[in-house]
Amino acid sequence: MKKIFAPLLFFILVASCNKTENTIAPPIVETPSFRGILNSEAPFSGDLLFFKDVPYGSGERNKLDLILPKGKEIQGMVIFFHGGSFQFGKKEDLYGDELNSLVTVMINSNIAIASVAYSFITDSNSQGVFSSLEDGSDAIEFIRQNSASLNIPSDKIVLAGVSAGAGIALWNGLQEETNDEVEGIVALYTQSTYDLYKWNDLFSGFDLDSIRATDPEIEELFSLFYGGEYNTEKASQLDFSEYIDANDPSLYLYNPTYEDDVFEADTLNLDVLFHSFKHADVLRAKATEVGLDFSGAYKEFPQYFITRILLD
Repeated sequence: MKKIFAPLLFFILVASCNKTENTIAPPIVETPSFRGILNSEAPFSGDLLFFKDVPYGSGERNKLDLILPKGKEIQGMVIFFHGGSFQFGKKEDLYGDELNSLVTVMINSNIAIASVAYSFITDSNSQGVFSSLEDGSDAIEFIRQNSASLNIPSDKIVLAGVSAGAGIALWNGLQEETNDEVEGIVALYTQSTYDLYKWNDLFSGFDLDSIRATDPEIEELFSLFYGGEYNTEKASQLDFSEYIDANDPSLYLYNPTYEDDVFEADTLNLDVLFHSFKHADVLRAKATEVGLDFSGAYKEFPQYFITRILLD
């Protein structure tokens, strides 16, 4: 479990330089509102409270949605980060058909959900992927500070995400500053590290320097990803595969892209590059080495991993 103190992803799946201090909200009362935001119609059926676009920081995208079981004892919280290459995507992606069964099980199990938006590497004030990752830290801290007013147990949190969002969940869930009360991490279509030069060893024939030299668009994204020049100190802070130890939260890993070749007719296959099973294999191997519990689709669906972690 590695500690990171420096200010903090380029290919797939940033916060404002001026962050606002999170404050604790008063408890929800008879007319439901939270931090001045009234309950509105939820994107799912059920007896729910839905607070949309709750600010958790000062950045334009520092907003989250809260889905809370109404009139029930809340059993835990899933904090979800969307995908989109750290360049696009939105918190509403959670409400589509692909993740509907996961959300339905959470609601029926009286588990609250926070769906989090975050800054992009293309934002004018971005510090690269560090900004996106630190936005995740701010959202987690916001939930912690307001857990009492939301009637959420502060020590029963699962971090979850798809692609870039999986990286935010892993980076925060595998270090001591942001995982004290985290019980599990669900990483779907994840990457293994954001030290992108380590991907040279992962894929046969992949050479990052050659691609940067021949593709100006990728070179620009590479620079945006690292918030300027690449250096080994920055990259080491992003290598979350090296953070894993036996004291970390349980992992759920799912990368269903099984192709080996990162090139198709000399064209870079980004789905393989970003979502290959090889990324998950790296994380599973490290978890095995240190004795950390992990799971995946071979054992259970992610929603049942979450309920097992939070309800047992």
